[in-house]
Amino acid sequence: MKRCVTRTYTWLFLYCAVLLYFGCAGAVFADATHVQAYSQAQSYTADTAVPTPVASSRASFSPESILSADISSWGRLFGYTAKDIHRQLDEDDDLSRLQARLGIDMDKRLPNHKLSVRVSLEADRLFYAADEADKDTDIILHETYMLLSGPRWDFSLGKQRVRWGKSDQLSPLDSINPEDMRQFITIDLEERMDPSWLARVRTHGQRFSVEAIVSPWFKEAQIDYFDSNWALYRNLRQSILNHPGLPQAAKDYTSALRVHEKKPSNSLENMSGALRLLWQGEQTDFALSHHYGWETLPYISSFPVKNIAFDGDPSTDPGALLGAAILTDTAIEARFKRQKITGFEWETVIDPIGFRGELAYIDKVSFLSADLTSIRRTAGHLVTGVDYISASEWYFNLQASWYHIFDYDGKILYFERDNVSLLGVISKPVWRGNLEFATRFNYTLTDASYYVQPNMTLNYFTNIECEIGLNIFGGAGDTIFGSHDHADQAYAQIIVHW
Repeated sequence: MKRCVTRTYTWLFLYCAVLLYFGCAGAVFADATHVQAYSQAQSYTADTAVPTPVASSRASFSPESILSADISSWGRLFGYTAKDIHRQLDEDDDLSRLQARLGIDMDKRLPNHKLSVRVSLEADRLFYAADEADKDTDIILHETYMLLSGPRWDFSLGKQRVRWGKSDQLSPLDSINPEDMRQFITIDLEERMDPSWLARVRTHGQRFSVEAIVSPWFKEAQIDYFDSNWALYRNLRQSILNHPGLPQAAKDYTSALRVHEKKPSNSLENMSGALRLLWQGEQTDFALSHHYGWETLPYISSFPVKNIAFDGDPSTDPGALLGAAILTDTAIEARFKRQKITGFEWETVIDPIGFRGELAYIDKVSFLSADLTSIRRTAGHLVTGVDYISASEWYFNLQASWYHIFDYDGKILYFERDNVSLLGVISKPVWRGNLEFATRFNYTLTDASYYVQPNMTLNYFTNIECEIGLNIFGGAGDTIFGSHDHADQAYAQIIVHW
């Protein structure tokens, strides 16, 4: 059924794209005719007895001219493997990933306009050590869209990646596309973002610009619920299955736990929309935005195990956790809720330092609670920072984050009422840019938990990027980074593009 729906959407998109292409081309014909006629009338001289017929402009839009558009193909191969440094019986010790993208781009110059089309496919496979984890191979349309642009406007339709916000790695306003959270934050933000189906129109003025987006279909974030280091419930199920003191009936019950997701239907009332106003000062860019959409992470409305109080620490003894538990014959109920995000962002340069940031007000956010269901609260998020490149090519990107939860509930896991952290990247290229050493970090001042990723990247070979590094987590078990303390990894990845 899912494949049929996806196929229907694909054909619908292609059909709309063809109609829009020829519809816009027709409008451009008329505009081009008017512009060229006016230009010829202005340039008419005695040396030109008869101007070139206006009708000749229509000949440039023959089927032959469409076939003469610039067409190119491209590809990208991403390979990743990670091994846990501290091997635990209840941990998902190994993870590997292979991802391939193939695409075709077409560019066609029109009078006063340009048409660009991209079609791309993605094959993505994650391999987990845990047998219970999902090992499906996904083959989907990736970025597939058409873009028609004029001197002061552009319009795009299709499956696209749209970047809002100014911050790096932690960007609360980058909410148009869902994230792939199956590897948490161990891969780059852009690698985690999934394109989604939408229509976008932008108008560009000298100082003011407007951007509007409509998304007809909901797309959720990719996340595992159980059986991986980065799952919503971490390795809780595996710790129960491997506990020697629990009865077999409890283990059978845990093994059979299932998740029932209820997603918004594809109807007009469930569409999403966003508006962004941008303006430029002398040296500063500002933007004000509002996004009326959906929370892409699940809201857990019901958990089948009742009368439990989990503190978020994966090292909690399962026997103590389930001591007074009531087991029911129901599924984990996951829902997706409406969400509104209003934001302000800025970017400027105070030579030689760049200064940027963003502020988001989020009407409702789902937080996991002690009974393993969700609590929704209003939140505010400020991220601001600076970046600097020295004469010797040292790069510093330093940011500060303040995340505040309004009407805080003490049952919320992993977050305090106020969460303050420092994060960023420090890097230095050597060997004429063929080798780079870098360290990404995120330190939460509120609870002293942290994430550090030292890495080394080799760019010596043309179109090939090789990287090795470590993912190191630390802190108390009931903190968001400390809950991954046993998931420290050594990793290697390669990216090949052509």
